[in-house]
Amino acid sequence: MLFREVVGHSAIKSRLQQMVKEERIPHAILFTGNEGTGSLPMAWAFAQYIMCTQRTGTDACGSCPSCKKAEKLVHPDLHFVFPVINPGDGKAPVSEHFLVQWRNALTSNPYLTLNQWMEAIGSENKQPGIFEAESSRILEKSMYKPFESSYKILIIWLAEKMNAHCANKLLKIIEEPPRDTIFLLVAQDTYSILPTILSRCQQIVLPPIDNDSLREALINRAPIEESKLNSILRISKGNYLRALQLIEKNEEEERWFNPFVNLMRLAYKAQITGLMDWASEMAALGREKQKQFLTYALQLIRENYALTTAGEEVAYLSDQTLHFSKNFHPYVTEKNIEPLADQFESAIFQIEHNGNAKIIFLDVALQVSKAIRIK
Repeated sequence: MLFREVVGHSAIKSRLQQMVKEERIPHAILFTGNEGTGSLPMAWAFAQYIMCTQRTGTDACGSCPSCKKAEKLVHPDLHFVFPVINPGDGKAPVSEHFLVQWRNALTSNPYLTLNQWMEAIGSENKQPGIFEAESSRILEKSMYKPFESSYKILIIWLAEKMNAHCANKLLKIIEEPPRDTIFLLVAQDTYSILPTILSRCQQIVLPPIDNDSLREALINRAPIEESKLNSILRISKGNYLRALQLIEKNEEEERWFNPFVNLMRLAYKAQITGLMDWASEMAALGREKQKQFLTYALQLIRENYALTTAGEEVAYLSDQTLHFSKNFHPYVTEKNIEPLADQFESAIFQIEHNGNAKIIFLDVALQVSKAIRIK
């Protein structure tokens, strides 16, 4: 991964390049940013830049043997740790058992999301994590001498997914880092990371990608109509992956619009049988897809409230959704926005903690039916 392939964030790239130029690279850096802002590709590009044998002042060369290996994720001094599931075949739940899938997934999509990763390993119904067994592998890898580079680099993707045992053991390693070892942590939710780990990392926050950089990246990718481009920039909110999904008319966007509309129509009419059927259909989905829908619904509720209170100028809605919301948004008001939002947030939390999906979605349906009819 090259810096020039990471969309936007020129100031952060310059900061990282300066660290290498001055030979003042921290032993632990935490890249944080929302989905689609590029924290994982930035960490990958930084690792390749460090390892490149012919780097310039602004980027890795992309052609030396080190770069070629880093691009294919096979460099012997570049290691990845990421959320996995228990394979259920007696093997420990550690990243090295999923390296083939990981290399395929990340090289094809550097802006990989957790949902996409779970689909790649066919584990949508299981909760991924970074478990205690992984900490032993991390310690083992950190003790190696570098084979070809000046450093060993461990990239830990979604570090907030570490369980307590793994996090505590990682803390001990970071507190007394092995020589020539660099830890690059990548996270979205820093509140779920041990404060003591946070305090030992230099944090680099990636904000949403600026519109000029996002515009340039999308135009360079493929021709696009100006009106469509402006709509995508407005809706994507600096999320490059989201912008790509909108361009490609990703099925995920279409997947959740109709279930949301069905829920709201059944809820407003208080059709209990229909709501029960809807809950059963949602409960039959995998947990990651259930979370996708709930997150989508929560966002759409908030956008409709914005439409109610401030008008179309502040709402980030596609043309299809805006057409529906022009009729729907008057039902989302200051009197019911809180119970509606709380319901979806609570459901996300319960699904993440392995609650009974059928009960959760039935409760969502019934509570939404009550809230949406508040006048």
